[in-house]
Amino acid sequence: MSEAMELEGKEVLARLGEAGYEAYFVGGCVRDKLLGRPLKDIDIATSALPEQVMRLFARTAPTGLQHGTVTVIMERYTFEVTTFRKESEYELFRKPKSVEFISDLNEDLRRRDFTINAMAIAADGSCIDPFGGQADLAAKLVRAVGDPMERFHEDALRMLRGIRFACEYGFELEPDTWSALLAHAALLSHVAMERVSAELDKMISGHAPDRAAELLYRSRLPRHFKQPIDWPLANGEAGTEPAWPAVLGLIEGSELRWTALFVQLGMDAEAAKEAMKRLKFAGKKSDAVVKLLKADAWMKERATDVIRASDTAENAKAGYGLVALVCVEFGKPLVREWLRLAAWREEALGERGWLVFAKRAEEWVELVAADKVTDLAIGGSEVAALLDKRPGPWLGLLLQELLAEVALGTIPNERTSLLEIAKIRVKRDNA
Repeated sequence: MSEAMELEGKEVLARLGEAGYEAYFVGGCVRDKLLGRPLKDIDIATSALPEQVMRLFARTAPTGLQHGTVTVIMERYTFEVTTFRKESEYELFRKPKSVEFISDLNEDLRRRDFTINAMAIAADGSCIDPFGGQADLAAKLVRAVGDPMERFHEDALRMLRGIRFACEYGFELEPDTWSALLAHAALLSHVAMERVSAELDKMISGHAPDRAAELLYRSRLPRHFKQPIDWPLANGEAGTEPAWPAVLGLIEGSELRWTALFVQLGMDAEAAKEAMKRLKFAGKKSDAVVKLLKADAWMKERATDVIRASDTAENAKAGYGLVALVCVEFGKPLVREWLRLAAWREEALGERGWLVFAKRAEEWVELVAADKVTDLAIGGSEVAALLDKRPGPWLGLLLQELLAEVALGTIPNERTSLLEIAKIRVKRDNA
């Protein structure tokens, strides 16, 4: 995909060049190309003004005209094309008050955050690198463009971006850049939590989540979030280097990694829910992590005896029963995810017995005949009609009772049998 995207991007450069304008690949795509990494997208900087860009291409979208950005839509890919610009004084430590369109590429590159992001590639493949980005790539350094104190004062989010780049690429933060980050940590309180959470999510989902957690702790940045969060990551002190075990990287998936981080930090479902609420995470992701933590606590409370017991038929029966009930409580899809967390508990935290239990439980999950009321061979309205009773709380409780027994395998999931059992249960409860 990168090669096809690059070819189309070069078509954009060529058309701009034929019209008499300068145009270059810029930013992250240059960094990733020089590192030999696949390109996720390609940004283009040009001397052409937005209206001139729109006249040159058949399909465009005015995605950011106030900032000089036009999205050019080619046959397969889209490209953000932005006029060379320099930025005025920043306000609220995040955004420039205004932008000025210019004709100088070097001035455009000067406004960027780090040297590894302040390079350009021309249509002929030559690299424009006025601030030593290639040398810093070779030295594996994240270095601010110019004065790091000024760069972080302009945009406080750059501090989190610097940590993310260091973790993602296995780089170090250049000493002056790190010192400026520590000095300006308090400015992060001006940055919207949505922007903070986006950076944190990329770190935890990225190549080195454990190093990200360590650098966040050491930098003290989490203690300065706009919405304070009561978690151990906010307790770091300058210069401290805690023994941060490399365990998050042993599990894959953003939701599972966040769950594992909260387990590692000793935070329960309620504490994690509050943290993710303050971080402005999407409800779907937050709900998934909270449910995983609840399932983890539910199983830890009940599974200890099963895990410690010898491998006997009676123990297998108890293990299956436990898995059947957790499937009814949380649903099979979530339990399958939790089993990966259970295996991680042994692999990462050294809690014995979970790996064997998780392997066996994978088979038990598939044997569970039903994990939600809609899986039952009867419906609530059918039961209410048979018993000539108005639906109410009693019906939900009855169906959950039947579901648990079907999951355990003590009664069959057959319409006739379930209706008969339902009739007997209601008579019993009314006796």
